[in-house]
Amino acid sequence: MGTMNTVDLRRVDLNLLVVFQVLCQERHVTRTAVKLNLSQSAVSAALARLRRLFDDPLFVRERSSMVPTSKALAISSRVGPTLASLVDLIFEDVAFDPHRSQHVFHLAMSDDLEMVLGPWLVRERLAQGWAVDFAIHQTSSARWRQALEDRRIDTVVCLSPAERAASFQSESLFSGGYLCLFDADALGVRTISRQQYLEGHHVRVAFDLQRGWVDERLASLGHARKALCTISHFAGLAPLLRSVPAVATIPEHAARALAATTGLATSPVPIETPRFSISAIWGTRTDTAPESVWLRDNLKRFAASM
Repeated sequence: MGTMNTVDLRRVDLNLLVVFQVLCQERHVTRTAVKLNLSQSAVSAALARLRRLFDDPLFVRERSSMVPTSKALAISSRVGPTLASLVDLIFEDVAFDPHRSQHVFHLAMSDDLEMVLGPWLVRERLAQGWAVDFAIHQTSSARWRQALEDRRIDTVVCLSPAERAASFQSESLFSGGYLCLFDADALGVRTISRQQYLEGHHVRVAFDLQRGWVDERLASLGHARKALCTISHFAGLAPLLRSVPAVATIPEHAARALAATTGLATSPVPIETPRFSISAIWGTRTDTAPESVWLRDNLKRFAASM
């Protein structure tokens, strides 16, 4: 492909190509003028300039029609796709089509949210026939700012932050509570009693491997949590809890997802528990981008399904 000569190109009125292509379609000066909202004299003047530009008659009058020459037909076969590409380029932000776009959406979240959002996105992509792709990155609610410093990340899904800078936008998706997750056969029960919870063994899940709200709540009741192990990811719970008489206290969405796929049981937490809110957070710089709006609309659809 040759290098574009911008000096020569500036001498050409590219609107002439639009007139040329419509003439090829209509093969009539008057109809071309009507379609382009121009006068017949303006179309005739454009045709004269086109003939000088391409050094060819381009159209030959036969009866009431303007018949394109062989050179005009050859030019039209190249001009048509070029004009269509220019229209797509200039107006591509008007609408986002997930069925045609090859855009890769990068989302960051903890693995408890990945357990429910990931499968939903995969099912929707197949059901809707989307061409877009999704990449899920691991982060925690305490590190959402650092996650968005990576310019690849479109949106973070995490616990709703207490405050955020003006350079970020957020929207609440859903709220939830906690459930106990355990091996019913190993514990010999289907519902965890208060006494079992206070005196039994626990598996703690904490991204930073530190104490959490359960430890603080039990301490306020005069008990220490008997933690057999602390892990940083929810995905490791199933093999740890299987055949072990212990309980894990985790967000209800993750507890239900794990119970559905591993055969573990769930039970209400027999002490007072806090509630939490999950939000989508993104950079203000992408707030109005069509693909960003589309993604957020679908995150709201996911939240409604919860």
